Formats: sequence, structure tokens, C-alpha cells
Amino acid sequence: MNQRYLQAYQAAAATRSQRDQDAEVFQGVVRGLRAAATELERVRALADARRLWQTVLVACRDDTNPLPKPLRAQIVSVAEAVTQNLASPNTDLDFVVEVTEAIGYGLAGRSGPASAASSVLPPDPERLSCPA
Repeated sequence: MNQRYLQAYQAAAATRSQRDQDAEVFQGVVRGLRAAATELERVRALADARRLWQTVLVACRDDTNPLPKPLRAQIVSVAEAVTQNLASPNTDLDFVVEVTEAIGYGLAGRSGPASAASSVLPPDPERLSCPA
């Protein structure tokens, strides 16, 4: 029975773009953060968020990443802000949710909360450089 579910997932994944799959990952992290009702669930959701944003940092710092370097630099800037927040003992959960949701909406090609998109993008992308 599990094999059937796996095959169904693989078939569905094959028909979706990488961008759609990435958007789903971001949206899943947001759902987990919002649904965390107990301390254990919150710890797990925050760990998922950390893994996601650390993966984003690694991917954007990779020179073989096909995204334009200025865009990668902007994403690195956002990812560093989120990972620093997640490393803090006083994590601002609303900030993490808002930024993660904004990126997920952008990947899905949907507009999300107006405040989210404007609050996470660096003001001057020309001054940014993608760290090696």
C-alpha cells in the first residue's frame, strides 16, 4: 500500500515544476510553524525552518546556481536575517512566518501579504554581493 502512495507522489511531482515543489516546501514550513500547539511541535517546526533557510543559504552561495548573482545576493541577505533570527533565544516567530510565507507566495506566483514582500527585500540590490 505504501508503494502505491509513493508512486502517486512521484507521478504528481513529475508534473510539477521545481519552482512549484520549492513553493510547497516553504508553505509546508509555514503550516508547521502556525500549527505548532505544544512546545515539542514548536521546536520541531523551528528546526524545519532552520533546515530550510540553511539549505537556501548553501544553494544561493553555490557558484553553479543558475539564478542571477544579484538575485542570489538578495536571497542570501534575506536568508541570513532569518537564520540569525532563528538562532536567537528570542526568536521572532511572526518574522520567520512572514518571510517564509512571502518567499513561498513568490515561488508559487501568487501575491501574498503586501507587508511581507516589502519588509524582506533589501533596499538597494546593486550594493549587495553574493558571499563566496
